Amino acid sequence: MLKIDRLEQAVPALGLIKSAQPRTVNWAAVSAELGTGLPQDFMELAERYPAFIMADFLSLHLPDPGEEVGLVRGMKETLRSLAELHEEEMTEGYVPYPEPGGLIPWGDSAEGDNFYWRTGRDGPDSWTVVVETRNGYWGTYEGTLTEYLTGLVTGTVEPDGLPPDFPGENPTVIS
Repeated sequence: MLKIDRLEQAVPALGLIKSAQPRTVNWAAVSAELGTGLPQDFMELAERYPAFIMADFLSLHLPDPGEEVGLVRGMKETLRSLAELHEEEMTEGYVPYPEPGGLIPWGDSAEGDNFYWRTGRDGPDSWTVVVETRNGYWGTYEGTLTEYLTGLVTGTVEPDGLPPDFPGENPTVIS
């Protein structure tokens, strides 16, 4: 919960879309459909917020209650595209989930960039962030999704491969 609180402090506009009551997401359905659980900070974020776009650029894919299978179907569609890129040797060695260390998508950008978790043996809360930009840049961040977003806003994480002015101070948020 502390990681989400830091993100909320860094992005005050999140308060405009925060749910008055916790959103009840069927995480068992997500896990069953995807074949794995997801990081705790992502689940907590989804229980507070609908899917949103930050700074008119980064779309964070959060499930709506009752639409959990739709979220996973979207993830699987992105994984099929990633598998095609991998077959063409255009992923810098990254592989799609469910391969060991495979990537699972959690967001994308208005310019065709993709954001993933890199899965690992130690479970979802140890997964790291991988960014694939439309220009063929692949970068990693050794932390959680919410730490990554918070760091982008506070300036402690470089927006490598992304527009240099993203997300800017006090970024907008729309759902």
